[in-house]
Amino acid sequence: MLLLLLSGCGDVGPQQQKSEAPPLPGHEERWSVFLRQQLAGPQVVTVDQGWSEQAPLQTHPRLLKVTVKANETLPTGFPTEAETRMANELQDQLLQKLERGNFGVFVGSIVVPGEKQLYYYLRAEPQADELAQETVAAYTKRKVEAAIAPDDTWSAYTEQLFPNQREQAEINNDGVLIRLQEAGDPLSQPRSIEHWAYFKSTKARSVFQDSLKRYSFEPIAYDTLAQSQMPYGIHFVRQDSIHTPYIHDLTWGLTQLAEGLGGAYDGWETIVVKPRQ
Repeated sequence: MLLLLLSGCGDVGPQQQKSEAPPLPGHEERWSVFLRQQLAGPQVVTVDQGWSEQAPLQTHPRLLKVTVKANETLPTGFPTEAETRMANELQDQLLQKLERGNFGVFVGSIVVPGEKQLYYYLRAEPQADELAQETVAAYTKRKVEAAIAPDDTWSAYTEQLFPNQREQAEINNDGVLIRLQEAGDPLSQPRSIEHWAYFKSTKARSVFQDSLKRYSFEPIAYDTLAQSQMPYGIHFVRQDSIHTPYIHDLTWGLTQLAEGLGGAYDGWETIVVKPRQ
């Protein structure tokens, strides 16, 4: 058993015409994939969160939504791996051709039973629309639906693709779990998980600590931060399993408990536990 600390293209057409659009703002790709539960059924959302600081781009106010229908599906209704590869072909073709002349940017996708939906934002000029339409029309391997509509606020990006608070917390959790697995941890053994939370007053922190005791958490230390809106912290621990969805439910429960007292849950960390050789 090993213990380590770990914290929580060359076609002729519009694409070859020289673009006079200003360069895009500095953008660092930050892709996230997460499961979203909807009344109509589950969705697998992939989104480039790197656009969140620049969105909406005034130069790209038009939404291109492309839906690729699947011929074959899994028992869950989701497209098979082969069908997903088919949709990804069109996704990549659009990405390459639209980005070549700064005609559009790819911001994410949603997979639902029977189809994959692709989301791009286009420049407000005929060349961008024509290039997108030509690329979609040339793709004949699967049935495809495409629509272009104004979306100068990027509402599709912020409301349909971007994660909400709980989804973002689960993305963060998954990042820690992936790093644990990369370090050789099968995530099969319970272990001590340490957590942090911060509050505006010592009274709120004390009420939070009383609640923790009812759930068998043990305090480790207390913090007082200078020049912080929530200066009063508590560091606490409990022995827990680390698999999903358990870890998601655990951390979300702590988030709600802290926020109910005007505070904030600040994450968790644990150790790498490798099986005995």
